[in-house]
Amino acid sequence: MTGIIGAMDVEVEAIKSAMRDEEVKIISEIPFFKGIIHGNNVVLARCGIGKVNAAVCAQIMISVFGVDEIINTGVAGAVAHGIKQNDIVVAENFVQHDVDTSPIGDPIGFVSTINKIYFEADKNIAARLKSAIGDKARSVAGTIATGDQFVADKRITSRLRELFNASACDMEGGAIAHVCTLAGVPFGAVRCISDSADENAVMDYPEFAAKAAATCSATVLEYIRNL
Repeated sequence: MTGIIGAMDVEVEAIKSAMRDEEVKIISEIPFFKGIIHGNNVVLARCGIGKVNAAVCAQIMISVFGVDEIINTGVAGAVAHGIKQNDIVVAENFVQHDVDTSPIGDPIGFVSTINKIYFEADKNIAARLKSAIGDKARSVAGTIATGDQFVADKRITSRLRELFNASACDMEGGAIAHVCTLAGVPFGAVRCISDSADENAVMDYPEFAAKAAATCSATVLEYIRNL
């Protein structure tokens, strides 16, 4: 059973349309769609924006639906130099850039009790996601920085590059990675670039988000086809 999580309707609707034998269950106000895609059992959810929503969704997928792996799909802002709109970042790992206990001596991004900064994606899943992209878009592998913040400031993107060598930024993936790490469930992510995460992001995002989400959805559907 593969779990697929997107934050917004635009990030999951194309995947949902490919599902048959669909059953819907709403838990904690999150709709979960269980069915079959390309002959494989799938649970798909639109978790809502932000880390808490994403974490709740991931834990329900694991505890209630018993998924064997989780794929996070959706749009992201570009952080690394040279990454452009409609490029795809395949996650090598995630970091939560808004976790900061540095006043007591920890590095920024350090998650206490787990004692990690970087949450590593499953290498096999990442390789299969990379293969599924094909010629749909240019792709890179890298770190995705997650925080409860729509980044639209080049000073913040510079900080994310300097602190974490991040390729992209989002608002959910690091929380999903955190939950999966605790539960021992393999995870991966594809994030298609919708904006430059700078002062132009507010203008660029509405125009490019749907196209970027469609690119990611096509990748996830190809991934499922190849399972």
